[in-house]
Amino acid sequence: MATHIFTVNEKTFKIHLNYMFAGTGKDGSAHQSGALADISGIRKGDNVCFYVMNKGFFGFFKVKDSPFYEGVENQYLHEELGKNLTYRVLIEPYKVFEKAKSEWDVMENPDFIKDHSIYNMQWGWIFKKLNANRGCLSIDSYESMLLENIIEQENRILENVSNYNYEDGIIKRNEKKIYEGITNRKIRNFPNIIKIEEDLRILFTSEGNNNDLLNIVLEPQQNGKINFISNEVICSFSERKLDLVLGTEKQFCLLIELKNKFVFDKSIYNQLKEYSRWISAYKMHYEKIIPILIIREANILPIKKRGKYFKYLSFQDKDLGILSDWYQNLSEEIKQAKLQLKAENISKLDNLKVYIFETDTDNKLVNFKLIE
Repeated sequence: MATHIFTVNEKTFKIHLNYMFAGTGKDGSAHQSGALADISGIRKGDNVCFYVMNKGFFGFFKVKDSPFYEGVENQYLHEELGKNLTYRVLIEPYKVFEKAKSEWDVMENPDFIKDHSIYNMQWGWIFKKLNANRGCLSIDSYESMLLENIIEQENRILENVSNYNYEDGIIKRNEKKIYEGITNRKIRNFPNIIKIEEDLRILFTSEGNNNDLLNIVLEPQQNGKINFISNEVICSFSERKLDLVLGTEKQFCLLIELKNKFVFDKSIYNQLKEYSRWISAYKMHYEKIIPILIIREANILPIKKRGKYFKYLSFQDKDLGILSDWYQNLSEEIKQAKLQLKAENISKLDNLKVYIFETDTDNKLVNFKLIE
């Protein structure tokens, strides 16, 4: 089960506590694909922790239901918040601690780092701070456990409370407030339309575990159901970024890189290799690491019977199954990359899997094919 850290300030934190919700989005924008992909990875029963800027981390709440969309026009609680939060989720008390733990205690204080080991640092939050343009960060079960252990030290749980306030700490609230916005505009009811890369990423974050086409890639019977979804994950001080990191109930880690065209090159290979190596070194609780590359099927035929960047160069070639040199060369590069990645001898790393996704004339996703 994942934990999601929402960045807020003292003013907005009071509103979140009063009305028991969390949210994200680009202020003044009706939609923002990165924020949408972030919050789409939240599932009912996940944990929520708030980071109050210049104060620290407050935990923990439970997600009550699926995330929903709150339109920019006449947005509920806009005046109180002083900003737009277009993607929201309702929460309820879980283990609500009175006091915050500072960033120093969570990230750097050696007294709070388990076994004084760099392997037990809050790497997800450290890298988020290096690229702090998102208000919602997902951390996996191991980092969640480490964070909870830090927050609960010398802290007090507030028992049997449904509403709170904030006065340099969380306190019980006498006046009960109820969230009265529209909560049934679920953000998961998106069609499988893939026009840009972000569409595919949002589909995986929103529909993981619940989409038969995606299960061709996720293989839940073999890998276990997804219990952690993180979007555009930074994994190094040089800000190397992978599209998706998914954890499963079997403690497998799926590293997924997405491309909205038929492509493969050295930079893609290095990205998969370096991220696999980082996960292997710093996320030792995973039993298996499965690198996955997903690319779009190439254009089938040239419209004007010219060009080389097509799967087939003529109708005759298509009928005879003769692939273009360009398509064959890229396919061969992918096969060689599988062997090369295996030869890197990265601990717990499984074989690279490469899938081609196909769409119809309306850009609707119709299939994934595994490149053998």
